[in-house]
Amino acid sequence: MSISRAMGQSRRKVYYHLEKINDSLPGEIEPIVSLPRVGILLSATQKKACQVLLDSVDSYSYVMSMEERIQLMTIYIAITSERVTIEKLMDLTDVSRNTVLNDLSEIRAQLTTEQFKVYLYATKSAGYFFKCHPLNKIQYIHSLLYDVFSNPNEGFLTILNKKVPCFAGCAPLFSPTLVTFLAEQVNQLEIDLGKKINHYEIEFMLKVLPYLLLSYRNMALKPTEQTEIQREFTLIHKRIEYKAAQNLAVSLFERFELALDEIEISLIAMLLLSYRKDKDIHTNSQDFAETKESLERFVDEFLRCSAFEIDHRETLMRNLVMHAKALLFRKTYGILSKNPLTSQIKQKYKDLFVTVKVVASYTLEAEWMIQMNDDDISYFTIHIGGALRQKVIDGKNFQNIYLVCDEGVGVQKLLYKQCQVHLPADSIKAVFTTEQFHSVEDILEVDLLISTSDNLRASFPILQVNPVLTYEDVMKLRYFFNYHTTKDSAKQFRPQLQRLLSRYISKEEDVREVADKIQELIQNDFFLATGENKGLKDLY
Repeated sequence: MSISRAMGQSRRKVYYHLEKINDSLPGEIEPIVSLPRVGILLSATQKKACQVLLDSVDSYSYVMSMEERIQLMTIYIAITSERVTIEKLMDLTDVSRNTVLNDLSEIRAQLTTEQFKVYLYATKSAGYFFKCHPLNKIQYIHSLLYDVFSNPNEGFLTILNKKVPCFAGCAPLFSPTLVTFLAEQVNQLEIDLGKKINHYEIEFMLKVLPYLLLSYRNMALKPTEQTEIQREFTLIHKRIEYKAAQNLAVSLFERFELALDEIEISLIAMLLLSYRKDKDIHTNSQDFAETKESLERFVDEFLRCSAFEIDHRETLMRNLVMHAKALLFRKTYGILSKNPLTSQIKQKYKDLFVTVKVVASYTLEAEWMIQMNDDDISYFTIHIGGALRQKVIDGKNFQNIYLVCDEGVGVQKLLYKQCQVHLPADSIKAVFTTEQFHSVEDILEVDLLISTSDNLRASFPILQVNPVLTYEDVMKLRYFFNYHTTKDSAKQFRPQLQRLLSRYISKEEDVREVADKIQELIQNDFFLATGENKGLKDLY
C-alpha cells in the first residue's frame, strides 16, 4: 500500500485510522474502503464529507502522541479523586482498550528507570493508583510537569487545560479566579520573603502548584504517615518561606474558603525555597555562614588551579550564596531544576565549565555531601563567567547601549561580560529586565538595545541575541559596532554554510558536525584574538 510506504506506518495502522475516519463520518456517507488493485478512491460525496470533517478539526481535536497520552494518563491517575478504570482512560485519551493497556505497560516500564521509586498498581476496589512515599510522588509529578511545560506543545497544552479542570475534585484549584489570584499574590510573597524569585521559576510554580496540591490530596494517608511527612518538613518550618506560605494560605481561605493543611503549606514553602532568586536581602544571614565559607573555599581553589581572574568578588559571593541556598533545598527535597543553557555552556565555554566541574567535585560536593549534575555546574559556570575580569577594548565612537535579559541575574552578568568584548569600553550603561526597562524607557538616551527576548518592543534599534552568544550574534554585534546598522547576512551564515557542505556531504548529521567545527575554527582564529593575551580560550 503506497500510503503505508509514504507515511512510514504499517498497513495495520493505516486500516486502523481508516476505521476511525469512517466512524467520524456522517451515517449517510458510505464507508471509505480499500479496493483490490485500485486502493482507496473517494467519491465526490466522500471528499466533501472529509473536507467538512477537516474544517471542523481544531486544537481540541489534536491527536496526542504516545508520550503525550502517557503524560495525560499519569497526571489523571495522580490527581483525580475518583476511581480510575480502563474505560475512563479510554474516554480520556480517545483510544482503544488495547492502546490504553499498552500505554499503562509503558508507564510501568518507565517508572522502573526513574529514581523516584513510584509504582503503578491496580485493584478492583481502588482502580489504578500510584504507590510510593508521598514526597516521592510530589517529586515525580514535579519532574513530569517540568518536562510538559518546559517543552510545550500548544495542541497538547490545550487538551491539558481543557480536560484537567474536569477531573473529579480538581475544578476548584483550576478555576480562573483562583489562578488570577495566585498570580496577584506574587508581589506580596516577594515582600514577605525579602527576595525576588526568578521570573521563569515563579511562572512555573503558579502552573504546577494546583497539580502538586491535588497529587497530595489524591493519597489516603494514615495519621502516622502524615506525622512522618511533617517531621521531614521540620527544616522548612524555621525559614521565612514557611511564614510567607502561611500568609498565602490565610489569604486563600479568606477569599475562596480553600483550606490548606500543614503539609500543603510546607509544600508551598518547599517550592519557594527551591526556586532560584534574582534578589535576596538575606544572603549575609548567619544561618548561611557555613555555606558562604564553603563557597569562599571553592572560589579560592578555582582561582588557584586556573588562569582565570575575577572582578567584584563580593558581588560574585552574594550571587553564589543566593544560588546555593536554593540548590541545597532542591537537593534535600529532590526538586528538579533544569538549565536550558547547559548544552550551550558546555560547548561555548568548555574550559570554564570543566574547571568549575572539577573544582566543585572535591570542594562543594564533598562538603555538602551532594552530587551536582551538569545543569547545576552550568549555573555556577554562568555566575563565575559573569564575574571574570575582561580586557578593555577600544572603540572610536561612544554609544549608549543597554542590555535587556529576563533569564536571571547570573545570565545577565554573563551576557554583560560577553558583550563587553565586542563593544566599546563603557558603552554598556546597564542591564535591565523587560519590566525594569519599560519603567525607565522614557528617560533613557539609547543608541542600541541588546535583548535576549523576541517580545521586547521599543522605538530604539534592537538586536536580539541568545543568552549565550552564538557566532551569528557576534557577527550582528560587530556589524552594528562597525557600521552602525544591523545586517541580516550574519543570520544567513550557518544556513548558507550547511547548503554548501551538503553538496559534498550526504548525511545531514555530518553536515551539522562539520559546520560546527568550521564555526568553532573561525571563532578561535578571529573572535578569540582578544583573549589570547589572557590565556583564555572561551568565547567572552
